[in-house]
Amino acid sequence: MMKDFILADRFLQSCIDLPEDLRRKIVSRLRALARDPRNRRLGVARVEGSGSILSLPVDEDYRIFFRREKQATILLSVAGLVSNFGMNADLIVIAPVDALEKLLVEEKYLLLAKHLLTVPAATTDLQFRIAEIEEVVRAHLPPEARRFPNWWANQKTGKRSQAFAWMAAGWLVSEIDVDADLVKFSRQNLEPGGEG
Repeated sequence: MMKDFILADRFLQSCIDLPEDLRRKIVSRLRALARDPRNRRLGVARVEGSGSILSLPVDEDYRIFFRREKQATILLSVAGLVSNFGMNADLIVIAPVDALEKLLVEEKYLLLAKHLLTVPAATTDLQFRIAEIEEVVRAHLPPEARRFPNWWANQKTGKRSQAFAWMAAGWLVSEIDVDADLVKFSRQNLEPGGEG
């Protein structure tokens, strides 16, 4: 049984706007792959002409593209069969299937991830009032977000769905001032194997 996946920088962006039923299928297929990566019935196939890239069918039209390196499975993108998908990727974040499911299916912080993904690449820092983040997610954050700085902790494990959303989108919380109601995000610049 595989423990976690590693998300390449384009993976989340490739599936974040897909319909909810398709996102559910993606999570289901990833869960099956994590349970038994050698199961031939999954339909994993090598992408012709790519060398090390594999594909996992989601349905008749979509596939999950990934590659295996040593003990890691790196999720590259989700694309239709006729899409031109990018395969050059820097590693960003460890992604347990449960964390992907919370983000892509339960959707609580999906809008925050979408918003952060649209920030121009030249922007390295963002600052929000907590109320502005609530506008982005179209919901109230829990009271802990206004009282406890550790609610905003960057966690690589994926156990906190809010942290997984901003980290999977390529951002880290760099500063939190609960008294001033401010949160500052900084863009991650992780090298493969780097800390974050």
